[in-house]
Amino acid sequence: MTARVAAVILLILCHLPANGEIVDEVVAAVGETPILHSDIALAQLVELVGRNPGETETAYAARLLDARINLELQFRDLEESGTLYRLEFDVASSRELLIRRGGGELTVFNALETLGLTPGDLEELSLRLASSTAYIEQRLQPRIRLTPEEIQTTYQDVVVAEMEAAGQSPPPLEDVRNQIRRLLMERKLNDEIEAWLATAAEKHEVIRFYRP
Repeated sequence: MTARVAAVILLILCHLPANGEIVDEVVAAVGETPILHSDIALAQLVELVGRNPGETETAYAARLLDARINLELQFRDLEESGTLYRLEFDVASSRELLIRRGGGELTVFNALETLGLTPGDLEELSLRLASSTAYIEQRLQPRIRLTPEEIQTTYQDVVVAEMEAAGQSPPPLEDVRNQIRRLLMERKLNDEIEAWLATAAEKHEVIRFYRP
């Protein structure tokens, strides 16, 4: 057992009530920060990630847990590096977005009370979402560059090859250039996000105590 794992377990034990009654459950830890079952319930309430068509409850629960872990990794990395304090982000807008996803203020705040949560818990989630989004928009997106060769290659591979295989005539490159640029930008941004998460995971050990 590593010292970090022992520290997390000790932290968990310190939060248990004296009579042994379980009031919440630790499902994972990012570094020394526990992620509770109530954190996942909140993520589900406000649809931190949306459901996929036909997705099972187990698959959706697994994606929710992954998303919450990733969000905590990103936040801890931003906080530890000091980048968090050099970003411009709007927590209120993120909170409003989450409330809309959750069905509106009345629905969300009633559900928070039912779950044993407070508006402060929603505020913490909003802070994490806002700072992560700001880092992606302000730091990662500006790094992305596309070359004419990449656009041409993607046009040939994605548009021309697939349409000709289907017996259709492909449109000229100029007609679909913007769509190809968006596709490539999204792919490269996803690669940047994955690289960020990989770097953060090297600094903050992730322990899962529960798998849906």
